[in-house]
Amino acid sequence: MKKNLMALAVAGALVAPALAFAQASSVQIYGAMDAGFQYVDAPGATGVNQYQARTRIASNSSLIGFRGSENLGGGLRAIWQLENQLSIDGVGGNNTQTMANGWNTRTTFVGLTGGFGQVLVGYLNPPRRAYAVRNALVPGGTGPLAVVNYAGRINLGAAFAPLNAAANTTANTFGTTNGLANLSSITSRTQGVSYKTPTFDGFDAEIMYTPNESAGNVALSATQAKLDPSLWNLGLNYARGPFNMQFSYARLNDWTTQSLTSANLTALGITGRERTDAWMLGGGYAFGATTVAALFERVDVGLGQQPGLGALNIKRDLWMLRGRHTAGPHNVVLSYTRLGDNSVDGRALAAGFTYGESGADVYALRYGYNFSRRTEVNFVYSDTRNKKNGNYQTAGVSSMFPGGTGGGAGVINAGADPRIIGIGLRHTF
Repeated sequence: MKKNLMALAVAGALVAPALAFAQASSVQIYGAMDAGFQYVDAPGATGVNQYQARTRIASNSSLIGFRGSENLGGGLRAIWQLENQLSIDGVGGNNTQTMANGWNTRTTFVGLTGGFGQVLVGYLNPPRRAYAVRNALVPGGTGPLAVVNYAGRINLGAAFAPLNAAANTTANTFGTTNGLANLSSITSRTQGVSYKTPTFDGFDAEIMYTPNESAGNVALSATQAKLDPSLWNLGLNYARGPFNMQFSYARLNDWTTQSLTSANLTALGITGRERTDAWMLGGGYAFGATTVAALFERVDVGLGQQPGLGALNIKRDLWMLRGRHTAGPHNVVLSYTRLGDNSVDGRALAAGFTYGESGADVYALRYGYNFSRRTEVNFVYSDTRNKKNGNYQTAGVSSMFPGGTGGGAGVINAGADPRIIGIGLRHTF
């Protein structure tokens, strides 16, 4: 008996320090399994290539994450997070069997937080993306109603069609020949370092920098510049009671053209240098069980021209109005988004070519029924009405149109009207 008591005492002495250490730190496993069965089509495209209607399984923002913190004393804590995208259907964006989409494919960081604010380093959610998701009014800010499907994206195709092989045609050839990427996203997670202030009377600010580690060592040619991609993003947020408002300004350098070859750049008459300015203003107000949200964004892409060609700027405005109403386990979200036509300043890229009719209107509806706080079944409908030179589509985690025609995988022809009708199940843990 005495030997047993002695053994217990020794074991307790060894375990006690480990328990004390465990109490000073914590680890949480969390995530979401969010899948849907959807019907997708894109009728009305200009040209001979029409997208074939089909059904699919969408993973939306299914994820698994690990986060933790440690108390360092004096109000200072170390924090970390590792988050991964999951493909519930077991396939990647190109319909090939993959292991999810890799490791730490979502917001992943290590940092410090305390009375001074918060500092993070890693693969981060910049303020402009966080604010867009906040105004989505849908769980996880994901799926066909995700604001980041359109915010931060500009249809460059209509401005450069004259310089492609299919000159002066509305058929989309971007991403495959001489054109810039048709959808240039500036609302994406990216590596960087950020500082966020403490909250003062409902107000806080954040600044994030993405370094230029992908800078080019040499210029592609005598008429083209060295690439120097980098990002600054400033965010201002105010939230008190039922009211919230956000402002974001982002400056991106060499973000779109950095992957083009020298021949592509020569054909377009640009140097490969680029400056993108993006402004976003959003906010919302809750009236009891009803919440309304609005968002305005302007994207201005300035492209460096070869000597003698002058300046070239492409601008696009976005307006969004959204409402959510909850009644017991039921919730409904209605959304309208307008993507304005491109406004092009600078040299004429082709005689007689106009840059209008490049915008779109997006109508969307989502109904959800909550069986519990963690499990919801939902119905979604999204209809994007592109103008004749418009080429916007629902992007995001599950590419809307993998293997599409008229511009490569996941791309539709100009003038098509992408549509999604689906039913889904979302469970969080």
